[in-house]
Amino acid sequence: MANLKYVYYLFGGFIGFVCGLIIQMIFMALERSGTLILGNFARDYGVLGRILIYLVEGIPYMGVALGVLLVHYMFGKQFAEENQNDAGKED
Repeated sequence: MANLKYVYYLFGGFIGFVCGLIIQMIFMALERSGTLILGNFARDYGVLGRILIYLVEGIPYMGVALGVLLVHYMFGKQFAEENQNDAGKED
């Protein structure tokens, strides 16, 4: 039962990746439709704009990290209690 927490972490990371991917696809659809949001960043803000473009490209990976952190904060106490209960049973 203690290894079930890794399934929760995996699921949280997967959901975070999918949400980040959808957000990135929205930005890509806006760019293709002619509403240049990211394209204007580099022109208007220079190096800072390019950094923002790279951050938008990394949104799915940030979603993985945030999904795992969300699971950790939501279920952290329950995971700690299960670890204590499992440790007491082994003795």
